[in-house]
Amino acid sequence: MDSPQGSYTPPPPPPPGGGYSPPGGGSDKLIYPTNPARDPILVLVLNLLLFGSVGYFLLGQKIKGIIASILWVVLLFTTCGVGTGIVAILGAVDGYLQAQQLQAGHPVAQFSFFQDHR
Repeated sequence: MDSPQGSYTPPPPPPPGGGYSPPGGGSDKLIYPTNPARDPILVLVLNLLLFGSVGYFLLGQKIKGIIASILWVVLLFTTCGVGTGIVAILGAVDGYLQAQQLQAGHPVAQFSFFQDHR
């Protein structure tokens, strides 16, 4: 507080880690590589052919897989199937890149997309 003499007390520093806590509490959970590593081609094919999301379950990105499945079903009825192809292709490419990171021994976050690995 400023007093008539001009003294000032700075605010306390922010907590370590920037003080940011993601909503839901578990969205920053890391997924670590398994032994043997998941094959990126298998994840690509599963996401391409099965609801755009089954490969995510194989990798351990369950919430991401549930969201992709719901989006796939909604787009099936609202776009007469055109949107499902887009979801499947994007899911296949993303799943492939996530599986490559895990195969290389790097953990991935629950909601990392494409090359965004934290």
